[in-house]
Amino acid sequence: MYNSHWCGIGQPARQETAEHAVEQANIDLAKTVIYAQVPGRGTQLMLQPGDIVNPMFRAAGLLIPEGSGSGLQAVQAGFNQLASPVVKRGTVAELTCLSKPFKTIPMVVTDVQPSIAAGQLRPSDQMIDLQDRARPGTLTVRMEPLYENGLEGVNPGSKCIANAYSDNHGLIASGELSTPEFLFYHMVDAVGLAHALILRIQALMIPVQTLVFSGGH
Repeated sequence: MYNSHWCGIGQPARQETAEHAVEQANIDLAKTVIYAQVPGRGTQLMLQPGDIVNPMFRAAGLLIPEGSGSGLQAVQAGFNQLASPVVKRGTVAELTCLSKPFKTIPMVVTDVQPSIAAGQLRPSDQMIDLQDRARPGTLTVRMEPLYENGLEGVNPGSKCIANAYSDNHGLIASGELSTPEFLFYHMVDAVGLAHALILRIQALMIPVQTLVFSGGH
């Protein structure tokens, strides 16, 4: 003789199952929201219903961190490789930018990148002919304003023109140079003076050319 018993799921088991389902739903919901690691402002958001957003292929927009661009204190500039013997830390320079027209800003070189951005190779399925990479890279330097708040009003990413100047006055005044060397260093400083004059002409003419002759608004 056998006795049969019906077994059912008790109330505690059903409640635990429901709690797990809610927890899983909350996890799935959290995956649909992305939180930035820094406070900031979202911009250039261009989304439509049905768009697929993937940070690897198509970002939904840009996040500009709070304080970004305020208190700008340095710029990067690229000089011809021929300027390598002259442009060092402490070299005096000048800058004029489109976002701050008619203004020449005194600068000083604070750092020089030791390597030149040219000739980097990465594996591919093609052999690279060196003559196809003939464009020389530039000498990248970091410049800071010579005076406090010198870059006030210059927007980050602004297009600028920079000149760096050598200073041979002390060498010329030392009296230790031969006549050819004396004339050579005088010529170098004269070229620097001419470049300073050209930079000021550019500071005056570039906004005029942009707004008047090119029809820019």
